[in-house]
Amino acid sequence: MNNIQAIMKEYEEAREKNKRELENRKEELYAKLPRLKEIDDDMISLSISITKAVLSNTVNHEKLVEELHKKQTDLKVEKAEILTANEYPKDYLQIKYNCKKCKDTGYIGLEKCSCLAQKLIAYQYRQFKLSHKVARENFDNFNINYYSDELMDNRVSPRENMKQIYFECIKYAQEFDNHVKNLLFIGRPGLGKTFLCNSIAKSLLDAGKSVMYQSSPDLIDLVRKFKFDFDNEEAGDEALKDVYECDLLIIDDLGTELNTQFSGLVIYNILNKRLTDNKKMIISTNLDVDEIMKTYSERISSRIFGNFDMFEFYGEDIRLKMHDII
Repeated sequence: MNNIQAIMKEYEEAREKNKRELENRKEELYAKLPRLKEIDDDMISLSISITKAVLSNTVNHEKLVEELHKKQTDLKVEKAEILTANEYPKDYLQIKYNCKKCKDTGYIGLEKCSCLAQKLIAYQYRQFKLSHKVARENFDNFNINYYSDELMDNRVSPRENMKQIYFECIKYAQEFDNHVKNLLFIGRPGLGKTFLCNSIAKSLLDAGKSVMYQSSPDLIDLVRKFKFDFDNEEAGDEALKDVYECDLLIIDDLGTELNTQFSGLVIYNILNKRLTDNKKMIISTNLDVDEIMKTYSERISSRIFGNFDMFEFYGEDIRLKMHDII
């Protein structure tokens, strides 16, 4: 079940719960105040009569509709008076919605309700398991001062390099909808690759985008599970829908998975399908360019280097300077 299906199921369950609670309130008050049931029954009959009168289009149908509406209004007033006289709220016998704007459907017309947008964000946070990280790993908390400002091997300093990467990542998150762009982060462990992946993910999740973050070994295991645990291919494809259709797929630690024919096929299929569908990706790896070329087939490496903007992370392991920065 993908994200939206799970959330729409929550809406359905909320509507059913609210309906049951309304029926319980009705049962309670109908027994205590029988006139209320008579009013509700009369209201239903009037609604039917109004519909028939409108459809009949007879000469006097407008006057008849007006009279029926007046009777309906009189009944509503009487019902409210009975409820307040017995110390019940006027809306006690109306269904209660968690969200009055969309009436617990998630949509206002064809537009997503704000409550659905918030549910998507909250669901993504749970799925992404990001909630315990966002207090530390976000753009606001990125500290460029942990990187050395000394030149390295005729290149700009690690600090200047990270400053450029940092601003590119912010730009990527801010302009996510305006381009088809994939990022490749290359560099040894402890240089901030995962930190910036999490920062981008947080910004997109907060904007209501769907993000899936998996280490390469976990992604291979996920595909293996659903390919071989289901009795039919259609069920497996549905279970893996998020991998192929989420707004952003982040593959962390590429190259740490067991290098087999199956893992290579999985990586190729994911890359190929998402590139074909113009779905964005970020890949983070401790491998350098030569190691990627040696580890993966030409059809995988060509898709990576031909379709991703590469950013190289270098310098000292900043975790040695600040253990909890990453």
